[in-house]
Amino acid sequence: MKETDYNVVTTPVDDMVKPVDEEIAEQVYVEGCSIPFMFLLCAPKMAMNMAWAAQWAALGPLLEILLKSHWVQLVQLVGPTTGLLVAPTIGVLSDNCSSKWGRRRPYLFWGAIASALCWLIMMHTVDIGEALGDTKSADITKNIIEKKEHLTSRKWTTFFTVLCYIWMDITCNVTQVPAGLIIADFAGDRQVTAASIGGAYSIAGSFAVSGYILFFGAAHESIKSFMTMLIVIMLVTTMSVSFFVKETLYVPTVQRSKSKEIKEAFSAVWTGIRMLPYTLAVYAVIFVLIQYGWTAYTGAKGQFFGIVVKGGESDGADKCGRDNLPDCTDKQTRFNDGVRIASGSTDTILNCVSLVFLSILPFLVRKFGAKRVLTISIIPQTLLILMAFSKIIALDMAIIVCCCATQSALSSLVMPTIIHVVGHGTDNNLGLFSGAFNSANCLGQFLNFGFSSILVQSSMGYALPVLVGGILSAVAFFIALFKLDFKMHSL
Repeated sequence: MKETDYNVVTTPVDDMVKPVDEEIAEQVYVEGCSIPFMFLLCAPKMAMNMAWAAQWAALGPLLEILLKSHWVQLVQLVGPTTGLLVAPTIGVLSDNCSSKWGRRRPYLFWGAIASALCWLIMMHTVDIGEALGDTKSADITKNIIEKKEHLTSRKWTTFFTVLCYIWMDITCNVTQVPAGLIIADFAGDRQVTAASIGGAYSIAGSFAVSGYILFFGAAHESIKSFMTMLIVIMLVTTMSVSFFVKETLYVPTVQRSKSKEIKEAFSAVWTGIRMLPYTLAVYAVIFVLIQYGWTAYTGAKGQFFGIVVKGGESDGADKCGRDNLPDCTDKQTRFNDGVRIASGSTDTILNCVSLVFLSILPFLVRKFGAKRVLTISIIPQTLLILMAFSKIIALDMAIIVCCCATQSALSSLVMPTIIHVVGHGTDNNLGLFSGAFNSANCLGQFLNFGFSSILVQSSMGYALPVLVGGILSAVAFFIALFKLDFKMHSL
């Protein structure tokens, strides 16, 4: 894909990227779908955010129980690595898909089915592990109390948990890309409104996870019920869009061989980044830094509150005190309490405040402009610097709740900004640029997990990655303040 192709097929409307043809620029207005239709269209966003929230809330603490801290961070590198490679590839393949079912729905359908199958296996990893010779649950806590941890073996449980973790990261990325692109395809001139509704669904997904933890305790303690909830919501929301939303058959203007399409798809990671216009390139840099900062917290929020703030211990905390097993030790109890505070109370409040913020986001953009809204919203996340040194639970919770503005604005304005810069149309490379931003998101996560695997071994433990995340968020604020320059006041 040559850069000249980009100039021909796109319709930029941003001040930084002048239209190549004024007549084409006048045709970029596309009427958006109805609000009720948007609510159907955006429903898979709920399932997708539940999947990622589950990864942080349930699988993070579960990996902490099964592996040493630095190995947890290294395993979590799988998520951003697969996202970095899979999302741009699926974006380009989706852009060029000429299936009778449309460009987006085939990937949405099969990605959802594969994710549900992964979770079905994941809920039975302990049973599979014990069937293959792992130490029985009843003996794990006994060994801890008698200080015979060296007799405990959970290698098969660990193997299948890590395998499903990788599987989930791949299939969820396959599902997430078309879920976002199909919204942009139908939203037309209502991109910010559609993004806000999608964001509200995402918050509802997070709320479902945090609400579950709030009422039923840490997710890793009742993994089967938790995973069942994920499977049901994933299939209900994605199948509704797959069967009731009708896409127009895509007919490419230039016929290309399948081998060439696949080759371009796999080179999309570099192509998408290379072709980003200036405004989107700056936004992408901000995205990397902000996502590093947020992942520094969310990637280990249970461990941060459970180990750093509460002074707990993770070993055996998933099994103690249940099913006629010995009661949890004081440190195991404090770890589980910390996980409950992080993924239950804090996330529930954060989700409620996020819904309020998203409801007024279109008004804020129309009134003050997207650049100003985005820049100011970054400020709360810089407070992670303070949180890294605080063991005051109320203060730490307040800082995290305020970060909802950062995440809601940053995520919700990505697709509207892309459309604002490159214009509407079936040949605007939307999947390519969307994939580039997903790569930016994953790069931030990748860098965090890579460095955090080293940082957590310091005397500050899980507090040091949070401190670094806050510092990089502050850097993102100054880049947005001085380098980001675009005027968008649309709905």
